[in-house]
Amino acid sequence: MRVWVLGALLALAAPLSAAMPWAQGVLDAGLSAYAAGDYSQAHAQFTTLANHGSAIGETMLGTMYARGQGVAADPATAATYWFRAASRGYAPGQLALARALAAGKGVNRDTDDAWVWAQLAAARGDAELRAEALELAKRLELALAPAEVEVLSKRVEGWRPWPQ
Repeated sequence: MRVWVLGALLALAAPLSAAMPWAQGVLDAGLSAYAAGDYSQAHAQFTTLANHGSAIGETMLGTMYARGQGVAADPATAATYWFRAASRGYAPGQLALARALAAGKGVNRDTDDAWVWAQLAAARGDAELRAEALELAKRLELALAPAEVEVLSKRVEGWRPWPQ
């Protein structure tokens, strides 16, 4: 999972640097610190990014709070950061939030919302993330009636990200 997170973030970092040219250096420093296990430094860098609306920073902070890396483990704070990233249309944040909702970690368990976020992640992620999101959605769908899936599919179709 750790390699996947770093790889996915590096692949998706180009839009960040285009939107905020200074942010690429902050992201690089944060990812390097995270990979080296310097979670205090990584937290500081990702917080800077998140405070400027970076879904990558928000996703990484969520991951750090979920795992207790450099901070006290706090599933609710993790879910809050993932919600912010997911609402911006960032597929890794959407999948992380879907998993939290499916498991009831940091949020109330919500199969409907978990399914919606998993579908959104599948539509936006790379091949590996898409496969993981679709697998989660498939498992969640077993608990849903066909009529529920139809209603939820309309939510997916009508969903729009927060303005950047």
